[in-house]
Parts: sequence; structure tokens; C-alpha cells
Amino acid sequence: MSIKIREEVLKWPNSFYDRGKKEGIEQGIEQGERKAKEQFARKLLQKGMGHAEISELTGLSDKEIIKLEDHNG
Repeated sequence: MSIKIREEVLKWPNSFYDRGKKEGIEQGIEQGERKAKEQFARKLLQKGMGHAEISELTGLSDKEIIKLEDHNG
């Protein structure tokens, strides 16, 4: 095995690790943004705002808002 090939092979585990780490960070950011939208929607529901307005402000679907409303009690 040539030195160049060996060096490339040794990089593989790190590239898989880095890709996984990057994907994990992106998923974490998406989950955080989602939770923030849901929290904002819950506050708007408590203020008596309608589903259409909440959907427009948060980007959540009517179905998602209803689900939040059901879990809000």
C-alpha cells in the first residue's frame, strides 16, 4: 500500500466522525428552532389568537397547532 493511499484510508474514520458530528449539530439546531416555534405558538394560543394567524407567524401547520393545543390542557 502506498503512503498516499494509507494516509487517505487513515482519514476515513475522521471524515465519518466529522460528518456525523455536523449532522448531529444541524439536527440539534433544527430541534431547537422547532421547540422555539412551538413555545411561541403556545403563548399565542394562551392569548386567544386564531390558528391561521399562529400558522402565519410560526410556520406551523394547523394540525401541529391543534396538537399543541391538545397538549396544553
